[in-house]
Amino acid sequence: MNKVSYYFAALILGFTMSAQAQSGARTKFTPSYAQDEVQAANEMSSETTMSQRMEVLAPRTIPNPWVTLEPTVGYISSTFNGIEGIGGASVDFAERMQTGVGVLIGRGMWQFETGLLYSTRGGKLTNLTETTSYGTRTANWDVKVNYFDIPLVARLSLMHSSRSHFFFRGGLVVGILDKAWASGEQTSVSAYGVSSQSLYQDGDDFFNSTDIRGVLGAGYDWKFSRRVGLVAQAEVQQSVSKVNTDNFLSGKDVYNMGAGVSLGLTFKL
Repeated sequence: MNKVSYYFAALILGFTMSAQAQSGARTKFTPSYAQDEVQAANEMSSETTMSQRMEVLAPRTIPNPWVTLEPTVGYISSTFNGIEGIGGASVDFAERMQTGVGVLIGRGMWQFETGLLYSTRGGKLTNLTETTSYGTRTANWDVKVNYFDIPLVARLSLMHSSRSHFFFRGGLVVGILDKAWASGEQTSVSAYGVSSQSLYQDGDDFFNSTDIRGVLGAGYDWKFSRRVGLVAQAEVQQSVSKVNTDNFLSGKDVYNMGAGVSLGLTFKL
């Protein structure tokens, strides 16, 4: 039995040494460049996989550029204050229009708004009565004042500006006078009877070259896509300094006041 055991032990040891020798021979004759290629391929596969994983796991955000254009058209209900009761006249609101392009700078919840708008303001003076030695004259005037408006406004969005959201806005508007005029009708009553005539008056010399107004407003911005939307807003504006010169109601301080609504598109650049 001992001889048989020795025999099997020697046989197993021989097979083990032969297998190790064959493995060493195969390793010895494996080209070194093949190992380098295998290692490079493994590293490339690992990097590619990691890059793909990072791309999948990265949060996908909506592009939100810094500049947004807002071409709009609006309706203004405008009047004067500060001249009520002069000559028995009442001052009424008049329908006006506004159009132009707003520019939003910034992104997120806070943005700065500027741009260039063309607006018509003014109001209606009715039953402006004057007594003369010949009788009385009563005039009704529709005064129109055109401005190039430059908003200097802060806008606060209640959500991120890249999504549909409500917003509030407030600041100043600098109005640069373009043209002013008044048209109307006058009725005269005298001993000779009653007569009427049409009136027209160029008013460029009646108004200051600039009108600085405070503005408060709110609106909603609907997003059709990542870059295009629809904006609707309402606002009130009030002059912070008088708009008239001494050629128009000297001694009185006249102010522009109005409320408006507008509708437009938004384009993120």
